[in-house]
Amino acid sequence: MPPETPNVTPVAAPESTAEQRRVPAMFRSLRYRDFALFWTGNFLSNIGTWMQNLALGWQILVMTNSPFLLGLNGFLGTLPSLVFSLPGGAIADRLNRRKLMLFTQTSMALLALVLALLTSFHVIRIGEILAISFLTGLASALNNPAYQALVPDLVEREDLVNAVGLNSAQFNMSRAIGPTLAGLALGKVGTAGCFYLNSVSFLALIIALLVINVPVRRDAEASTVWGAMLDGLRFVNQHRLIIILLSIPSFLSLLGLPFVVLMPVFARDLLRVGASGLGYLMAGAGLGAVLSALTLAAQRSAERKGGFIITSAAVFSLALILLAHAHSFWWAFFLLMVLGATMVGALA
Repeated sequence: MPPETPNVTPVAAPESTAEQRRVPAMFRSLRYRDFALFWTGNFLSNIGTWMQNLALGWQILVMTNSPFLLGLNGFLGTLPSLVFSLPGGAIADRLNRRKLMLFTQTSMALLALVLALLTSFHVIRIGEILAISFLTGLASALNNPAYQALVPDLVEREDLVNAVGLNSAQFNMSRAIGPTLAGLALGKVGTAGCFYLNSVSFLALIIALLVINVPVRRDAEASTVWGAMLDGLRFVNQHRLIIILLSIPSFLSLLGLPFVVLMPVFARDLLRVGASGLGYLMAGAGLGAVLSALTLAAQRSAERKGGFIITSAAVFSLALILLAHAHSFWWAFFLLMVLGATMVGALA
């Protein structure tokens, strides 16, 4: 791991001016070596994660034929993020972000390996699946704030909006690629094979974290985690527009996004398309999200996003209502593209 110094070190400079001219403005943040490595590692790792998400949902449905248990698994996987969303950011500000991510990424890789081994030896039960999903969600809840806080350390301030947009793009590109690969792989390597591939995919990000140079920030002000949380809540309370803009993605995440968890039921029982069809449907949501994320990445400023967020949330809600009544595969595919695009817009 590259040495770290106690003071803030500058972000590694991007490539030369000639190199800058060869890089489209939409992808300008990839001129930073460390961000490019971090971005690529996340992209490959997320492909594996989305493969596992689809394969695991399908496995639960085949094992139990229970939409309730499918929903319970999704709830347990996201519960830690709901609980640690506030303290997680404060914790990430006080710990070495790279070391924290190395710990969480290694933990999730081992959990995926355990899931694969239990499935391979045909000793997997729903109890183990729920426990692994909860532990994976816990590791992810600690990982995400560190991940988000690390991005500003890898690019200059004027390229931060672009870097955030590219990160959203890679996440959603992986959401298009991962489920598609999983749908194709299920017939050849089964769910266990998808879990093994996910476990291996974490190595891409782990290696990237080991080789990038991360500037070390000065120590945070001497305050407790709870004190930092209260400071953040006071700031939000003093800016009512922030409350409105935060409430929209919060309600959307709570009441809208869980539709993804039940997509295996929708694909199998309503559209009757099987695992491969489920993969293509989820790829549709990913493709729509990629287009929206690239649009965000092309913007240089974060100004005037309020109207965009509100409009995206409204269109998302309408598309979700229409999806509930969809009986055509291609109509559902189109609506999922709209849902993917507006989801990114509402969470921007």
